[in-house]
Amino acid sequence: MGSGPTGDPRARRAAPKEVRLRNDLFARAALAAGFRSDYALAGAMGLHRSTVARVVNGEIRPGAAFIGGALTALAPFRFEDLFEVADDVKA
Repeated sequence: MGSGPTGDPRARRAAPKEVRLRNDLFARAALAAGFRSDYALAGAMGLHRSTVARVVNGEIRPGAAFIGGALTALAPFRFEDLFEVADDVKA
């Protein structure tokens, strides 16, 4: 009665997911929070400016430090405002 060959529903694997930055909303949130430079935003996030730029440019995925920094620096914006969880197209 389950999904897997042994009937165990845990045998079915969920499709891999990735967290993606909502670039347009992230940029608007940064301006609304009063950040006028990449350096100021990165500093408030506790990250190097190049790390923020690489996430914004899509070169790397946002990691825990980026996500936590964004939620702290851009409060009251929430995870759902700034990020989306999508299927990992590379899987």
